[in-house]
Amino acid sequence: MSDKKVYLITLRVFLTCCSLFLFACGSSTDGSVNSSSETEEIAHPMDLDPEQFQKNIGWLDDETLLIHKGSNASHQFMSYNIFTGEFEEIYEEHAYILSVEISHTRDQILFQEVSDEAISLNVMDLSGNILHSTPLHYSGYVTLDWNTVDPDLVFISHYDYDSEEEMETILVQVWNTEEETLTPKPIASLYPRWYSSNVYVYVDELEDRDLYIGDLREENGDMVISRDARDFFLHQDTFIGIVPSDINNHQVYLFHEYPFLVGDTVIEVPKVSMNDYPVKPHLTQSNRNGKILAVLPDEPVILEEELGTYTLSQLDFENETVEEIIPLPYDAPICLSPDENYVLYGWRYEYLIELDTGDMHSLVDISS
Repeated sequence: MSDKKVYLITLRVFLTCCSLFLFACGSSTDGSVNSSSETEEIAHPMDLDPEQFQKNIGWLDDETLLIHKGSNASHQFMSYNIFTGEFEEIYEEHAYILSVEISHTRDQILFQEVSDEAISLNVMDLSGNILHSTPLHYSGYVTLDWNTVDPDLVFISHYDYDSEEEMETILVQVWNTEEETLTPKPIASLYPRWYSSNVYVYVDELEDRDLYIGDLREENGDMVISRDARDFFLHQDTFIGIVPSDINNHQVYLFHEYPFLVGDTVIEVPKVSMNDYPVKPHLTQSNRNGKILAVLPDEPVILEEELGTYTLSQLDFENETVEEIIPLPYDAPICLSPDENYVLYGWRYEYLIELDTGDMHSLVDISS
């Protein structure tokens, strides 16, 4: 691994020039775990035709999920209560719904809608009313990142073919819903992430794979802040950088920095790689300074050779330890509930895990 001290010193020096980052956490409050649901039983699986189940989008609140269902005729958003098993329809349209994001700060839903007539990106409230809409010129899935500090700003990213240059590039745009503008940004990443109302971070995916930081208010280009970090996880002001070890080729380091670029705790975990490149673990956090859960391999994995075995674990950066929770059948995304009692798991979030018992429930009966 590159010299850890040099890495940390570089970050601290940069911090002195970027104190504005610390304002990002001002709109958030510390999360707490409540036990209101301890006596309630999970209603599972959902009474839903598995052929119409598209995806569980995520949590609307401590006990309510946003469900996307659809067929060739129409697509729907529905809320689902994990305790009562009750559905409530939010939105239905004769169109396909692709990428979706939830804004908990505004209780709104951002989604990409594709039909024969039009392709659009929409912002909707939980009653199904469309609040903002802008046309898109891309019919495939786009990557979305909704600014939690300033929810009027949205990153839209996708591959774009340049017919003049005869090459495929990455197109990143900023949608300002208040001003109704769509502005391109020269960012070489499909996954830029907002850190504050103006500041963003990303890994250059086209050339150097370095970690960059940028600011909408600056016109001088973005700045390299790390040549060691190969990927990162960001939730509010919790930043976890993934850094390969140059001592042990089978390990990666998770550097925990809270707030951003302030911290020196590290956890060493087995490396998952594809094409000799480290693959970021699936991570989740629902509250500022709250639990951080991860899907970690039981031993190093080269994905071209095997899929590996995995465990749902809680990362304790204060003590630099890992607490195993339950084995998982495969590597897949996770999403922690706001009350930190439950975890959604699976490529479509088709499973629900109870953290106090370790029980895993199938939300959709795919056997029928």
